[in-house]
Amino acid sequence: MKRVLYVLPFAFFAFTAHAQLTSCAQTLRLARSTYEQGRLHEIPELLTRCLEDGFSQQEKVEAYKLLCLAYIYLEEPAKADEAMLNLLRTDHYFEINQTTDPAEFIALYRTFRTHPIYRLGVKLGANASQPNVVSYVAANEGTSKYSPGISFQGGVAVEVPLNKKLTLDTELNFILKTFKYENKVTYNEIATGDPRDFTIIGQENQTWVTLPVILQYRFLESKFNPYVGIGASLDYLLSANNKFSRTKEQAASLDEQSLSLNDYRNRVNASAIVALGAKMKVTGGFAFLEVRGSYGLTKLNDTADIYALYAKTLPTGGYVDGIFKMNTLSVTLGYVYNRFNPKKLNK
Repeated sequence: MKRVLYVLPFAFFAFTAHAQLTSCAQTLRLARSTYEQGRLHEIPELLTRCLEDGFSQQEKVEAYKLLCLAYIYLEEPAKADEAMLNLLRTDHYFEINQTTDPAEFIALYRTFRTHPIYRLGVKLGANASQPNVVSYVAANEGTSKYSPGISFQGGVAVEVPLNKKLTLDTELNFILKTFKYENKVTYNEIATGDPRDFTIIGQENQTWVTLPVILQYRFLESKFNPYVGIGASLDYLLSANNKFSRTKEQAASLDEQSLSLNDYRNRVNASAIVALGAKMKVTGGFAFLEVRGSYGLTKLNDTADIYALYAKTLPTGGYVDGIFKMNTLSVTLGYVYNRFNPKKLNK
């Protein structure tokens, strides 16, 4: 008996909810029929209760559309505007049908802002960094070469659509970069005259925060919406460190050492950016894939930095790198979510 008493309230509520949903579905059918019969003044009263509570989202969209059409033909523009605004707030992706929608409805729709005002998103990816050597100093003897390293990055993005083709993208990124350096000097042994190799191998690891601003141009409207981008970035070097070792042919090698390079690197830098990507609509936004090239515009070090670093490491071999800028190629995946704020546009 107690179980029955517990179950009865839930059954009653379920029955009531089902009855209300059924009733509102019937109300929408009645409103549709009433509109087709031209009894426009009856439609607002028919729909009010279920618009407050009872319609599904899809039913609400149709109800607001009927309400908007009724007010258009009743020549009540303020109420037609309100109904259109409620429609767009209910379904941000509502689109007019050029074939079946009345011209008056289409004209009213076009007086509202219907596109997203901005997008918020996140991105993750990998990068390869390669120093672009501008010059070497006299202390750098022998042959030097740099090779790229692979590391990771992530960030947040805010996109502002300017029109159907142009989007302004601003980001805050946290980026790890790494590369390797090798310097080999060949000399003749004093005692024997035999050639010997003296090699220093280092790996530099850097941590950056970057603030890029990029103008994206969508050159084809399709499922994948390909785009190109061009922009610039303000980059701040949080930290840099180096692990290096020395080998000397037929002599004792130097164990690997770690060295902070914070005092020998310029912290604030700038880069030029080019990008190629694609965006695919997913639920309320876009999933995207982007390949980006970042070309360093400023030098990460100068002659004074190099000689200061050389003096510090001279007792253990003397680490001498070049004066360089930093180039980076990255591949990122991400998602941006559309944010809407429909409103009546000023004439």
